Amino acid sequence: MILKDVQIIVCDLDGTLAESKSALGESMALTISCYLKNKYFAVISGGDWFQFQKQFLSHILFALQGDNEVLSRLLLFPTSGAKCYRYIDGVWQNIYEILLTRDEKKNILDALHHAISLSGIMLPVSYGPIFEDRSTQITFSGCGQDAPIEIKSIFDPDQKKRRKIIEFLQKTIPEFEIAIGGMTTIDITQRGINKAYAIEKIKEMLHLGTREIIFLGDALYPGGNDEKAKESGVECIQVSGPDESQKIINSIMKSYAHL
Repeated sequence: MILKDVQIIVCDLDGTLAESKSALGESMALTISCYLKNKYFAVISGGDWFQFQKQFLSHILFALQGDNEVLSRLLLFPTSGAKCYRYIDGVWQNIYEILLTRDEKKNILDALHHAISLSGIMLPVSYGPIFEDRSTQITFSGCGQDAPIEIKSIFDPDQKKRRKIIEFLQKTIPEFEIAIGGMTTIDITQRGINKAYAIEKIKEMLHLGTREIIFLGDALYPGGNDEKAKESGVECIQVSGPDESQKIINSIMKSYAHL
């Protein structure tokens, strides 16, 4: 890929732009705010809109210091791409959301309880809710939504626990999209709603070709929660964390400076 051809950088959030459920770093926020002055930027994550605002957007706003016009170049996709928000006419607008029905939510929650029971996995004392209804996604968090990173990091570092649960889920609710997310979560949306879906929406909204989009994620490996992005056909780069992501974003900005 020729970096100067990139019109939008699309990123995962947890583990790619910031640590799990942690605030976007000041340096990263400044880098993204500079990038937005010239090109589009998008974030796709399993978190809901409130989490995007708290973890990501509030820090971008601080870095912009009132230069909010560039926010029109920022596209945000909560709940694994099942929702999209854009800044239009001075406000954040919900472009679309693919809601789960009441019956679908019940089927998912029943399947989760059953799968956890069959797996034999003992869940630790939870920090906050283990199951969360995000309207477009049901999320299971092995340690609870509010668990500190040091607790999350030891729950399922090799993903074996969640993969075992998913094996049962795929047998009972194969009509849904089921993905490992973050350090402790399993995200469940309607079938086909994933990061590839969000990237296709980006292509439609901005009238971009495959070669004009690049995706950064920390879990592009088989079974990782970013793997589906590869199905979009865009260039996908595996990163080790926020530091490497920031270096890549800076490299792309430098390629524009030489034009």
